[in-house]
Amino acid sequence: YSNFTILINNNADADHSNSIKHELLRLLLVYSCNAFEGGRIYHKLSRVNHSCNPNSVVSAGGDGSSGNDSSKSQDISVLRAACRIEVGEEITISYLGKYLYAGFPIRQKNLTVNKHFNCQCDRCINATEAEDDKKPRGDLASRIPCPICHPRTGRFLDEDVMFDDDADSDDPHAFKVCYAVPQNGMTAEERNLYCPSCKGTTFANPDGSIRKKKQGMSIKYMHVAEEKVYERLAGNGTGGSDDKASQDEDLHTERDIDQQFLQMATSTCGSQHWTVHFLNLSLMEESLASFHSTLMTIGENLEEDAETMEDLFTDIAEVADGLQRAYTFASSLQLKLDPAHWLFDYTVGLARTLVGLGDEKSQKYGADWITRVENYAQKFEAQDMQKVVKAIKDAWNRGQKHSDEKEGDGPDRKRRKNH
Repeated sequence: YSNFTILINNNADADHSNSIKHELLRLLLVYSCNAFEGGRIYHKLSRVNHSCNPNSVVSAGGDGSSGNDSSKSQDISVLRAACRIEVGEEITISYLGKYLYAGFPIRQKNLTVNKHFNCQCDRCINATEAEDDKKPRGDLASRIPCPICHPRTGRFLDEDVMFDDDADSDDPHAFKVCYAVPQNGMTAEERNLYCPSCKGTTFANPDGSIRKKKQGMSIKYMHVAEEKVYERLAGNGTGGSDDKASQDEDLHTERDIDQQFLQMATSTCGSQHWTVHFLNLSLMEESLASFHSTLMTIGENLEEDAETMEDLFTDIAEVADGLQRAYTFASSLQLKLDPAHWLFDYTVGLARTLVGLGDEKSQKYGADWITRVENYAQKFEAQDMQKVVKAIKDAWNRGQKHSDEKEGDGPDRKRRKNH
């Protein structure tokens, strides 16, 4: 708002009346609040309100089903229901992009800066109660290991608590991390933690013992980590060097910085916090981009190929593990949107890499991943992307058919023919 006011005052003539300036400001705010990607404003679609738990999504470019050519379809935006919408229920979308999956303070800051309002949807208020403990659901994206159940010796979590490797284990004797959920609030003092496991509440500024004050510091550590990670993600870039060697060096440096931020976020907030998943996906994006170029070099040096493939398989396994964790995290937020709304591109990238490896096992694994987003693609993606998804799945089907044919030409079949 203030930036628009300065812009108008600096460019308006001295004889412009205040009413004209106010009208210009109003038009700029209408554009800022209602424009879609590419600067497009629609008579009806731009009137759809935001929610941090939307029931609809806007797909750019249409689905190609109406016979529009690609140039015209780029000017089309389609509103699609993401879930069952009851009669009389308001249709809502998200204005946040990927930050829909971030914590309350980051969502509010993003909306305030870019859309000039504070969100008051059901997800952003503390009145929503969980069914089991009758406590405010709070900010599920920002949950951290409970400081009461898992005391810290300093600023950082113990390693077994930090990584929570047994989170998906069915073993009743496996170590389980208890997570506390902060209330929705903009400051650390407003974000008291509630743990459903121990039924305890942690306050940022408690009265009483040193132990409680140490527990309260975990909220402040989390709050600071969120701010740092958001600044890193919002300002991430490699500069404008045209030299390939310099660009590669810049990318390597950026990756190292992201790794450091990931280590900081994990040791401070634990593996279920939104900052950890966002940083993992940032690193995953870089990894997926490098996989293709790595596969293109295979065959140039047979002696180095074995080592290269071993490293590649390790990196792919790490990407798959991180993506699985992100799906689990997205599902745990209990949003109306399919997790593929956030993770579609990463899933397609991983599936493409696996199919590109060429062996039957990898292609089967790639088909398993693409199946996760197949229904989503049919409903929400453009026709070109639907073809990509189908091609990846067909690659596995062709490989399986070829394998079956080879088995059919074996000795057993030949003996059957002779008989």
